[in-house]
Amino acid sequence: MRKLTGILLISVYMLSFAELHNLLKIPVLLEHFKEHKQEDPSISFWSFIKLHYFDPIVVDDDYQRDQQLPFRDTDCCIVTTASVCECLQVTVEIQPLSEQSKKFHLFDEINKPQFTSFDIFQPPRCA
Repeated sequence: MRKLTGILLISVYMLSFAELHNLLKIPVLLEHFKEHKQEDPSISFWSFIKLHYFDPIVVDDDYQRDQQLPFRDTDCCIVTTASVCECLQVTVEIQPLSEQSKKFHLFDEINKPQFTSFDIFQPPRCA
C-alpha cells in the first residue's frame, strides 16, 4: 500500500511539475494520425510527425486540432514547492580543552650539552 501511494504521489508531482502531462495527450496524437491517414492513405507516421512538429506552422482547417497535439506548445506555468519545518531548539555545549604540556625527549637529547652546534660550526680564525 505504501509503494502504491508513493507511486501515485510521485506521478501526480511529475505530471504537474514537468511537461510530462503531455504524455497523457498521446491518444490525441494517434487519433489525429488516423484522421490524416483517412484523408491521405499514403502518409507515413514519420511524415505526419514532420508535418506537425518540424515544418513551419500552417493555419488551416484543422489548426485547432493540431494545437491539441502533445508537445506542440509549452505551458508557461511555474510550480513552486516549499516545505516549512519548525526547527527544534538545539543547544551545543563545548567543553574547553585542558592544556597539558609534556616534554618529549628525542634520541640522545637527555645527556647532550646545550651548545653542541658550536663544536661543528666555528667562526673563521686568522692563521
